[in-house]
Amino acid sequence: MDYDKDLDFTQFKTFRFGECEVITLKDQQVVSEEQIHKWVQTAVIRELESKGLTRVDSSADIIVSYAIGAMARSDAGSVGPMGLTPGSMERNYMRDFSQGSFILDLNNRSNIKVWRINATTTATVTDGETMIDGIVAKGLRKFGKPEKKKKKK
Repeated sequence: MDYDKDLDFTQFKTFRFGECEVITLKDQQVVSEEQIHKWVQTAVIRELESKGLTRVDSSADIIVSYAIGAMARSDAGSVGPMGLTPGSMERNYMRDFSQGSFILDLNNRSNIKVWRINATTTATVTDGETMIDGIVAKGLRKFGKPEKKKKKK
């Protein structure tokens, strides 16, 4: 999470969606782009409305944009002299997995970034909606709250 700690977030009253993109290759998509957009936008709307902001379709104080997707990855390594399982002499492993990336930006009317969520995960698509909900909720938890001042000693 990245944001301007000196900015007064109480000035923001409205939001709208700007550029939003799913970057998973078409042949690797398990869920439709429309479904992914719905998951992200539902989570963002819920969180921002809970902070007192109102969604509008025209001019807004905050423009929400995001890029989300997944890529196939492989990982290989050595487990050392003990092997993978008891009695096994196999010391190397290889695994294939999907790595997801999610970047969500909140920009002001001047297109200056005021908040960013940047997350990477190896979660599966079966829990995609829950994962997106969690990332957005955690990433926007402090949005709109004033920074706590540390007491000087």
